[in-house]
Amino acid sequence: MSGSLEGIRALVTGASRGMGRAVAEAYAARGARVVAAARAPGSLAALRAAFAERGWPLGEATGDLGDPAEAARVGREAAATLGRVDVLVNNAGLLGARAPLGEFPLDVWERTFAVNVTGLLALTQAVLPAMPDGAAIINVTSGAAGRSGWGAYSVTKLAVDGITAMLRDELAPRRIRCVAINPGPARTAMRAAAHPDEDPATVPPPAALTGPFVAVAGGADPGPHVEAASWRP
Repeated sequence: MSGSLEGIRALVTGASRGMGRAVAEAYAARGARVVAAARAPGSLAALRAAFAERGWPLGEATGDLGDPAEAARVGREAAATLGRVDVLVNNAGLLGARAPLGEFPLDVWERTFAVNVTGLLALTQAVLPAMPDGAAIINVTSGAAGRSGWGAYSVTKLAVDGITAMLRDELAPRRIRCVAINPGPARTAMRAAAHPDEDPATVPPPAALTGPFVAVAGGADPGPHVEAASWRP
C-alpha cells in the first residue's frame, strides 16, 4: 500500500462515520496511530469493531465539540493519549438547516457555528502545544462555502477557509502545514440530508476521496486549499 504513515500520530474528529471514519481507516491502514473523536462513546462502536478486526490500535476521545470547554478537553485528552499530534484532522461538523439567511433560525445558526467554527478552534488551540514543528492541520471545508441558500453551514465553511489561511501564516515559523480539503460530493449521511433526492450511487464513497488527507499526513504541502475530487499525487 502506497503512502506509508508509520510513526505518524493522528487525531481525527467526527470519526464515527462518513469522511472522518474513512480518513481514520486510511491512516491506520498505512501504519498511523489514530485517536478518533466523536460526540458520544457509543457512536464509535462500529469504528472500534473495524479497527479490532484488522488488529489496528484505536484511541478514543469523546465530547460535545459544540461546547468550547468540551472541545478543549477532547483535544487535551487525545494529545495525552498520543504523546504528540503529528496530524490533526478537523472533520466534525453540522449541516444545520438549509434556508435563506433572512429566514434562518438563530438557534440553529448558533449551534452550527459552535460546532463548525468555535469548537474547531478550541480543539485546535488545545492540541497545538502537542504538535511538533512540521506537523499538519487539515480542516475539512466544502464547495458550499459562500453558497446562497445553505445558511449557517455555508458561512461556517467560509470561516473554516479563513481560519485555515490565517493559521497557515501564523504557524509558518513552526512549519505547520495548514490545509483546507474539500472532499466534494461523497456518499455520506450529511450529503443525503442535504440532497435527499440524489441517488447515493452517483457519488463516490468517502474512502475514494482520502488521497489528499494521506498525502498531507505523509508530509506533502499542496497549499492552503485542495479539492479531493481532482486530487492528483
